[in-house]
Amino acid sequence: MEDKKLNDKNNREYKSDDLIVYWYPSICSHAQKCWRTLPQVFDTKKRPWVTIDGADPLDIIRTVDICPSGALRYALTENSKVDPRLANGPGSMEYTASQAETVNIRVVKDGPLLVKGPARLIDPEGNVLREGDSMVLCRCGKTKNPPFCDGEHRKNK
Repeated sequence: MEDKKLNDKNNREYKSDDLIVYWYPSICSHAQKCWRTLPQVFDTKKRPWVTIDGADPLDIIRTVDICPSGALRYALTENSKVDPRLANGPGSMEYTASQAETVNIRVVKDGPLLVKGPARLIDPEGNVLREGDSMVLCRCGKTKNPPFCDGEHRKNK
């Protein structure tokens, strides 16, 4: 099924000789994992905010793999020097979770719902909003991008 949020005109692509990083702002929860882990690559004060040559591709891959919303993804370029066996984590565009995997939904204190595992989010009309292995859903109702968390809860405790 097609994920409408991943076909947004605001999506971004950052490319080096070895790696492509994709950012899907419409599903980003601004959890700060990327810029706290690898600030030399992910810096929201700069434009573009991703400096793809700012670190070793494997460090970028490991950082993208911990993105809780799935808003950051990666793929290797055709002539990449990165071993593909090291680029197969949850942030990979090629990653598919085992269908037998349990879906975990974690409630964050004063925060969103973190969904981990293969899940399909469906709107009231039955349309698929998102399919993926990680999502961050709003629990407070203050998001400007329902049902996804956009970090508004931090501004309005």
